Amino acid sequence: MSSNGEACEYLKKAVLQAIESKFPAAGDLQYEVIIEKPKQKSFGDLSTPVAMSIAKKMHANPANVAREIMSVFVWDDNFVEPDEKLDSTITGGFINFKLSRSYLNGMLRLVNDDPQNFGKVKSDHPKKILFEFVSANPTGPMVVVNGRAAAIGDVMARVNEWLGNDVKREFYVNDYGHQVELLGKSIACRYFEEKGEVRPIPEGGYEGEYIKDLARDISAAHPAIETMSEDDIEKLFQAEALESIISQQRSILENYGVKYDNWFRESQLHKSNAPGRVLDKLHEMGLTYKQDGAVWFMSSKYGDEKDRVLVRQDNTPTYFLSDLAYHVHKASRGFDDSYTFWGPDHHGYLPRLENAVKALSLDNTKFHNFIIQQVNLIRDGKPFRMSKRKGDFITISELLSDVSVDAARYFFLMRRLSTHFDFDMSLAVKKSDDNPVFYVQYAHARTCSLVKHALDRGFTQSEMSAASPERLVEEEELDIMKTIAEFPAMLRSTAQYVEPHRITGYLEGLAASFHRFYQKHRIVTDDRELSLSRLLLTAGASNTIRQGLGLLGVSSPERM
Repeated sequence: MSSNGEACEYLKKAVLQAIESKFPAAGDLQYEVIIEKPKQKSFGDLSTPVAMSIAKKMHANPANVAREIMSVFVWDDNFVEPDEKLDSTITGGFINFKLSRSYLNGMLRLVNDDPQNFGKVKSDHPKKILFEFVSANPTGPMVVVNGRAAAIGDVMARVNEWLGNDVKREFYVNDYGHQVELLGKSIACRYFEEKGEVRPIPEGGYEGEYIKDLARDISAAHPAIETMSEDDIEKLFQAEALESIISQQRSILENYGVKYDNWFRESQLHKSNAPGRVLDKLHEMGLTYKQDGAVWFMSSKYGDEKDRVLVRQDNTPTYFLSDLAYHVHKASRGFDDSYTFWGPDHHGYLPRLENAVKALSLDNTKFHNFIIQQVNLIRDGKPFRMSKRKGDFITISELLSDVSVDAARYFFLMRRLSTHFDFDMSLAVKKSDDNPVFYVQYAHARTCSLVKHALDRGFTQSEMSAASPERLVEEEELDIMKTIAEFPAMLRSTAQYVEPHRITGYLEGLAASFHRFYQKHRIVTDDRELSLSRLLLTAGASNTIRQGLGLLGVSSPERM
């Protein structure tokens, strides 16, 4: 049995075939066969609410529709097996299924025989996918919300690679425009201040100790600065500061476990006149007009509350136009899907960008945009406010000086992207079961310790690998087997819904199941055959936890 042929995929096809057989007209009702885990154990191992969806649209009784579907359902005991009574399979319109013992045994063997590929998909036609994430402006240090974006983007890329897709990671460097000019001017002010000249920071400029540090470091590296004009000094600080900050960003992210295939610079777009070409195309389409000296896009034509400026009165392009050019460039590279993870300050910006992308008919690439919500670091029970310009912020580097990379990545992945996240730093460093990452890692370390203990007692690796799962009949044992079997489907749903918190929740559930098993049952007993079966189960849990943590970019210690 391969993990490609796991139970959720079988059930989707089998249920769909039963629906098409019993309700031929249902194809016009736009339903979806969703396979999920029931909230209560008594309802089985897997469930689908599809009968309720069809019944609602047909104005029928959900339970009756469910019974009709199951009357022609084709059972395959390689995956599921029927309950003794059909009525016990149907709960208010939900159709519930019990995983077959042969399936559970097969999945346990699979994760032990080939743990490096458990749940992996080999596709003859992989999707080409771009993940663009973090993309912090190179005007200051990266703050903790960037750390959350880095963890989320990287994990989604890892999962899609695991599922057989051709994935690229990209960092979009905003190295062009007014904010970059303000960076150079802000540093120049601090440079002149060091020389005894009072220079106020320009309006909207940047403050903070890092600006003073850049002024000192860059001026020290360029003694000839004393002879330069003020305009050239600002340009020097702008260029040098950009490279310094980008280099720091690259180093910090690599230490955090994130490596990019491409650092794409906005300045590349402007050098090639990409924004100008997009503007010309919108002109040709009749979607622009001039007003008050600026060029506007007819965004209201696509549902926006008002039209948006593409070119300012001073003839400089807006970030909106540059972002459009960047999206056109993405589409030109042949990606099937492009995922972008934006900061929490882009809620109002995304609709206008999506409207313009729609207007440009970039249909060869599907663009998916997600907002990653703010992170609050908890200090003395209160969130610590951050502002990059004022210098009142916590950087990723500062966070990682107190919290391990493992803990930071894991914690950032525990909540939905759309929810604000309170990062409890005291919990993240705690070595107890209260700390989720410690809890999961400790479960892995415990499995490794048990296997080592068995080897010391005279058991062999080959005996464990050849052990029979049939002796595993206890509730706690079956819970672990069922959870292991969920792994491939969980990864697919993580990719489909862009919800990496599903992996952390899954791992905590598997760790909890294993800890319960360990507390209630001896693994190495006087019964050698039973011991080997339980060691096979222990190794299966170990392999699954290790693969899950690996996809999160988190280590799997063997001793703690």
